[in-house]
Amino acid sequence: MEILKARTQGFCFGVELTYKKALSETAERDDVHTMGNIVHNPLIVRELDEKGLKNVESLDDIQSGTLFVRAHGLAPQVIAAAEQKGLRVTDATCPMVTRTQRLAARLTAEGRSVIILGDPNHPEVKGIAGHAPGCLVLNEWPNDETEIRRLRRIAIVSQSTLNGDKFKELVGKISAINYEVRVYNTICSDTQGRQDSSRDLAREVDAMVVIGGTRSANTRHLAEIAQAEGARAHLVENAGDLRREWFTGEERIGIATGASTPGFLADEVIARLREWFPDARAIEA
Repeated sequence: MEILKARTQGFCFGVELTYKKALSETAERDDVHTMGNIVHNPLIVRELDEKGLKNVESLDDIQSGTLFVRAHGLAPQVIAAAEQKGLRVTDATCPMVTRTQRLAARLTAEGRSVIILGDPNHPEVKGIAGHAPGCLVLNEWPNDETEIRRLRRIAIVSQSTLNGDKFKELVGKISAINYEVRVYNTICSDTQGRQDSSRDLAREVDAMVVIGGTRSANTRHLAEIAQAEGARAHLVENAGDLRREWFTGEERIGIATGASTPGFLADEVIARLREWFPDARAIEA
């Protein structure tokens, strides 16, 4: 067995910044709240929960203290309501997401029809949409194109973790039926790099182990990309999720990690594979 790691591993810089800020906040205060998990990784969520970070459903659940804005960001209306309520607000939104929020707000102010490509239920997309009232969120091509055909002066932005192939597909379809379309590829450079790295690696291996939270959009997309390239893809949160029967010991295995996955989890997965297959060699992709 040969084990190859994708070029990009460990936290992306946005998650790293948010994680460190959360550690700092919880070390200094005992009344820090976040509306939803700060990242989609159960290990990190559990660690911060033990340090006192309180996860709530809505502002109504916070009587006092700090609202910690997670990496995905929040709609400006929510932040304004928190400040009006007298809460202290710590903004730990990923800088790449903040850039897209500001861009969407500017394009809306210019009178453009903003289309956000991404999952309408994802917190990042909800936050961006809050900066662009009246926008359209598109994740799959609709059976009825009427609403899209009626739009004028379209401007497209994207969820930072969207699959690059889906971005190209939807942009192409929108451009084919509309005259004026401005396209802003706001997929995070780290996300794009991980996708490209996983795609290249999947072409060289028999199976891919993708490590990350099962609720993480960027992690799921890495597994989808690996499968599309013909590799068997196994999405796990840690080494404990691995199954011996997935492997024969004769194949090449690729290792990829999501943007909110600590690098040491990849090392633990490799260690588990080498326990099962002592002759396995870990090599750089």
